[in-house]
Amino acid sequence: MTKESKTPSIFKMLSNFAKSSIEYVAAGMPAVSESEYKKRIETCHECPHLTDTKQCGLCGCYVEVKAGWRTSTCPDTPPRWEKVVVGKSGKPINLKK
Repeated sequence: MTKESKTPSIFKMLSNFAKSSIEYVAAGMPAVSESEYKKRIETCHECPHLTDTKQCGLCGCYVEVKAGWRTSTCPDTPPRWEKVVVGKSGKPINLKK
């Protein structure tokens, strides 16, 4: 079995991307800092779920895009990224899983 065969179905990938996109836009499209982005990318490159096409084998997202969105989380259990709180005046918002 190749790494690429681990990616979710196209329908699951579209569903995951749509959900992540809605959360990202609703929060005002916040980006992570450059250092946080680099940290996330390095973590993904070390992850056994990363496919040859640079997609997360768990959710199907392209990690180079998802890692830049502050509202995104790592789908692994436990998550490989630190949680980032997004909200006005530093107030956390509730992101549904």
